[in-house]
Amino acid sequence: MQEQSIFIAVMVSVLAIVFGSGGLIRGWQMGFKGRLDLISDFDNRALPNPAAYAPAYARIYLGIGSVLLAMPLLLLLGMHLIIWCTIGVVVMWYWFHAIEVVAQRARSKNQ
Repeated sequence: MQEQSIFIAVMVSVLAIVFGSGGLIRGWQMGFKGRLDLISDFDNRALPNPAAYAPAYARIYLGIGSVLLAMPLLLLLGMHLIIWCTIGVVVMWYWFHAIEVVAQRARSKNQ
């Protein structure tokens, strides 16, 4: 049972590192490289004025990416896996929710 728990902890840590790295890279490209083509909702529809929302998107992606990269440290410090997974699900939900809220605001201002 212990081996299975360690395997699951390693797998979810790798998943958090992959998503966190992706968030940091995408946030960096949006905020500092000026990649306005990346600024879209989760249906991949471009926002009406992407330059106005680039800082908000970059902050969301950089912040959540940093949190996800730091999360495996909590497992190393002894946090229980079920609590860690719950925190991970809340962080991922917040990521999707924050992007959707910004996209809805952008679309409502355009109408």
